[in-house]
Amino acid sequence: MLLIGLIISIVGYFFLSPSYTLSRKAQKAYEQQDFQKAYEFSAQALKKDRYNKSAFQIHNQSKQRINIQNFLKRAKKDFEDALTILKKSKLNPQELLELQWIYDDFLAHYNNLFFTNKPTEQEKKAIEEYFNWFKQLKNKLLEAKEKMNLAKDSQSLQILK
Repeated sequence: MLLIGLIISIVGYFFLSPSYTLSRKAQKAYEQQDFQKAYEFSAQALKKDRYNKSAFQIHNQSKQRINIQNFLKRAKKDFEDALTILKKSKLNPQELLELQWIYDDFLAHYNNLFFTNKPTEQEKKAIEEYFNWFKQLKNKLLEAKEKMNLAKDSQSLQILK
C-alpha cells in the first residue's frame, strides 16, 4: 500500500509539477515547429527545476533550430545584398569592398553555425548552396583584386617612364 502511494506521488509529481507541465508545452510547441515558443517554455521549466532533463533537451534542440533559422535568414539577406551590388555593369573599389564585407559576414556566421548545430537534410542543402555561392563570390573578388593590382602596377610603370 505504501509502495503504491509512493508510485502515485512520483507519477503525480511529474504530471502536475509546474516544470514538467511547461516541459510538455515546450515539447508540443517543438513538434509544431514553433521553436521560439518551445525555447521559451523550456527555459521557464528549467527555472523551476534545473534538473528537468526533458526541458533541458528541448531547450537545446530549440536553440539549435533557432540558430539555423537565423543563419538561413541572414545568409539570404547577405545573398540578396550581394546580388544588388553585382547587378551593376561596372563595380568601383568601394562596391568590391562592400562585397568583401558581405562575404566576411556570411563566413563568420557560417563558421559559428556548425560548432553547435545539427541541420536537417533540407537545411543542410540550403546551407551548402549558400556556401558554394559565396565561395564563388570570394574567388571572383580575388580575381578582381588581382586585376586591380595589375592595373595599378601598370600605371605605376607608365608614370616612371
